[in-house]
Amino acid sequence: MAVLHLLSNPAAASSCLDALAAGDSLLLIGEGVFALSMVVAAEPAARLGFLADDAQRLGVPLVHGALAVSYAEFVAWVVDCEHSVTWT
Repeated sequence: MAVLHLLSNPAAASSCLDALAAGDSLLLIGEGVFALSMVVAAEPAARLGFLADDAQRLGVPLVHGALAVSYAEFVAWVVDCEHSVTWT
């Protein structure tokens, strides 16, 4: 059962990473993009992305290992997953 984890609070990154299962997806949105380097370094066994507009707006440097996702792609990620969990 694929779950989309939406991380909007960088302080919740560790708990979010602990909850990931194989086949899940993790998308960093809003201020959650500040956890991008830490999340990539953890090498999660999940599809990993970040909302590109949020990273650009907040001045977060891009990190190899995560997909830059547009708003249209964000919607596709939601549709692809059976459930979602928001980490705030």
